[in-house]
Amino acid sequence: MVASLPEAAFARPSRCTGWSVAELVAHCEGMLIRLVGENARPVDGEAITDRVGYYRYDPDGPREGEDPDKTFSEVIRDRVVEEVAGRPPSLLRTSLEAAVDRACADLRDIPGERVVRRSGHPPMTFGEFVASRNLEFAVHTMDIANAVGQQETVPPAAADVITGILDALLGEPPPSALGWDETTYILSGTGRRPLSAEERRKLGPLSEKLPLLR
Repeated sequence: MVASLPEAAFARPSRCTGWSVAELVAHCEGMLIRLVGENARPVDGEAITDRVGYYRYDPDGPREGEDPDKTFSEVIRDRVVEEVAGRPPSLLRTSLEAAVDRACADLRDIPGERVVRRSGHPPMTFGEFVASRNLEFAVHTMDIANAVGQQETVPPAAADVITGILDALLGEPPPSALGWDETTYILSGTGRRPLSAEERRKLGPLSEKLPLLR
């Protein structure tokens, strides 16, 4: 999708407050680079969390090795500003493509059972960390699609992983009476789609847990 975006689209604001399409593209590029770089480095010890536990943390709390006076969101925002660094859309586009190619190639050689640790999170296996990235890449791809007026979709394999994470955070699958497809569930669960009064009624007490991620 990014490959076909006109240059003017990169300046459009997204529903991620304060983030443009260009910044979302740079953020995805950075995540891909770190996925097979610093986030793939082995650490001593055993894994003590997984793809679900990764998202059970306070997003506003300080993180190990990071500025304690900044929220986690502010740290990420500062990083993205650096990753954009005034690069034009053409360079952001080719850099993202290169990051995708490198990540796809390098992932084959990284053992899924390797124990890794991202700053601010307990150790987990690399395979579980990769599973968590399904959610990140999918929702930000939808954020970009939303910003440029394209259909928001999630590949079936990624959707299975993401809805599994959301089910675990919610405590159970959402009621079938909602009639949600996977995309609607992901948008609702990540706070990208407001719930109607009728949806809250059908959810009952579960509605208090949504959004599951912010």
